Amino acid sequence: MRALPPPPDADAPAVAAGFVQAGVGSEDDFAVARAYLTAPASELWNPAAGITVYSSSQELQVEMLDDGSLTLILQVVALVDGSGVRTVLAGAMSREVEVAIEQVDDQWRLSEVPDGIFLSEAAFESLYGPARLYFLDVRERHLVPDHRWFPLRRGATSVLEALVAGPASFLQAAVTSQIPRTSGISDAVITTGPDGGTQVAVPTAIASLPTGPRMLALSQLEASLRSLRTLSGVRMVQDGEELVLDEQVRTERALPGHRPIAAGATGIISLADPGRGAPAAQLVPALETTELSSPVIGQDGVLAAARNPEGSIVLLASTDDSVPVREAATGGAFVPPCLDDAGFVWTSTLSSAGALLALSGRGAELDAKVDAPWLTAREIRALEIAADATRMLVLSADTAGSRLDLCAVVRDSEGNPSSLTEPVPVRTYLQDITEASWYDEIAVLVLGTDPVSGERRAQIVDFASGREALPPLAAGTDRIAGSVVAETVWAGTSEGVLLRSSGEGWVTVDIEGRDPSFY
Repeated sequence: MRALPPPPDADAPAVAAGFVQAGVGSEDDFAVARAYLTAPASELWNPAAGITVYSSSQELQVEMLDDGSLTLILQVVALVDGSGVRTVLAGAMSREVEVAIEQVDDQWRLSEVPDGIFLSEAAFESLYGPARLYFLDVRERHLVPDHRWFPLRRGATSVLEALVAGPASFLQAAVTSQIPRTSGISDAVITTGPDGGTQVAVPTAIASLPTGPRMLALSQLEASLRSLRTLSGVRMVQDGEELVLDEQVRTERALPGHRPIAAGATGIISLADPGRGAPAAQLVPALETTELSSPVIGQDGVLAAARNPEGSIVLLASTDDSVPVREAATGGAFVPPCLDDAGFVWTSTLSSAGALLALSGRGAELDAKVDAPWLTAREIRALEIAADATRMLVLSADTAGSRLDLCAVVRDSEGNPSSLTEPVPVRTYLQDITEASWYDEIAVLVLGTDPVSGERRAQIVDFASGREALPPLAAGTDRIAGSVVAETVWAGTSEGVLLRSSGEGWVTVDIEGRDPSFY
């Protein structure tokens, strides 16, 4: 796969098509692609502005217009902006791109083209790789991933430049960073070690930080570099010596929980040992005799929440009785709650007034309404906050159908929430989605309808690698939950049957329960 220069005496459509195909050649600042342009057009053209990714299965078309200009017709499947943020379209969409052409020394050359490059799906996947930039939640307890795509040829340099530039727009108001905003970061010396592995010298701007900020910045740097597949074994070096972060000072990635639970006939029960034959253990003593639905427990195993079976009350409690049972939300129809490690239980009425409820485990006086005007008049189906207490999935619907969005929670330095950022859509193959939850750091588990067969299906949507379909579901499946840490997926039916995925199918578990989840 290489860029080819314009052949002598090529006609105008061939020059236009050649320019598109030359996007694969980034050498010498896209010198081959620039050969298709007039000198003024080459000077103005900015190939770094973004990427239009078009279908590999449908040919590029070039049409000549009456005024002598050309129209490129592509089936576009994704767009990547100049910072590496990829937007996957709902499907291949026809896009017409008009370019101007003129003769220079009896050869056709393009005199006006849009900024950015064009790549086929196959070329994009070969030349670019997914990476995660890691920023910090506002309390500086968690690394928060920001998923990007970078050219593999630039590797560490792309990651370093992007860390300095800052997070994607939907995260900007919700995260912080200890990476200094200086060009010295991206100028870090990158070498090959004796074993052939990549070494990155810790930039002076980071090495000179006070101990606390320095450890946070190094945690961001190390995790971000290692997320690029070509740099998974990268090592940081300082003063010629390998720098290894102590586990006690490293800020870790926040991953989903691994302990499965469900609503039993009464109470919140553990699914940790489903085959032992004994009754499932009750996890929240104060709710042991209460009929519940949609139970959740915080990552630390203390704060708990659930709805009553009708969904009209949201209850708060704890596994150690440190939080008195409280009917924290009443008088409406509420979506299943979710929990963050800042001590808030999140829910919403099914019909949104443009705000979510954040119910505090520390008392009703700290409960908050969290502004989300973009949700006004939508039907809320599910909320799920990530383990980093920052990114949130919001599943909603209106007359146009269901929509899964990714946004972030804006908080003060104490972790108190105030608003949600403007969302970005999460594209799935399924329609009429009724369930969505985090499966991994950048992967989502969804339950919906197959648009071709009309069957209810579940799939894992990975922001980097795409979709993975799960085995066909049992009849009546209305709840699904999974965790990459636990390496398993659970499902529940409307009849109170619990099932666990075996990889090839589903195995019924001999425990009465519903609404599985993980903590």
